[in-house]
Amino acid sequence: MYTLYTIPGSCSSGITVLLEKLGVSYIPVKREDVDDYAALVPTNQVPALQTPEGQIITEGAAIVLYLLEKHSSSMLPTDLAKKAEFLRWLMFDYATLHPAYGRMFAIRFRVEMDEGERAGVLRQLAVQVSSLWAILDKELDEKRFITGDEPTVVDYLATVYASWVKNFPDAGIVLGTNVRRLIEDVSALPEFQAGYKKENQEYHKPF
Repeated sequence: MYTLYTIPGSCSSGITVLLEKLGVSYIPVKREDVDDYAALVPTNQVPALQTPEGQIITEGAAIVLYLLEKHSSSMLPTDLAKKAEFLRWLMFDYATLHPAYGRMFAIRFRVEMDEGERAGVLRQLAVQVSSLWAILDKELDEKRFITGDEPTVVDYLATVYASWVKNFPDAGIVLGTNVRRLIEDVSALPEFQAGYKKENQEYHKPF
């Protein structure tokens, strides 16, 4: 059985949904419930996955690729060109969109500054986040999901990230029509709802 270390509603929720889709046994454990979590995961970050063999895997993209290969999931294409496209959007989620939100979270919750200045910086950062959502929106012009006709973990992660808009209600993050459709479709998937239920939380659409 796997153990997934998580903060409900964070990027780790995308892994929870993936585990539900794969149909494997796992236990979600909140980071706050682990004594000296940093001793287990030196970065103190989530997600982290403990395999049935006891190995600790950190970094979301590494966990995703491990699980897809371990369980021979069709989400990871065998065709090289299609695999490159899948990896492109997986890295877009983890290395581009997530850090853009990370800067907003840092300004909102961790940096001391005048509240008026904070609001201005958040509006500036929201422009960048909105531009990234616009890239996804264009990609979805002729596709139901980001990499094609079937949902993948790339879509799960994007839908999780979209819910973070609620943390910045006055910043002006813009989600296009296609992205909103994606959120509607993905949040209704059985595995998505099961993953959130497993973490004892409810998904809140950002619109």
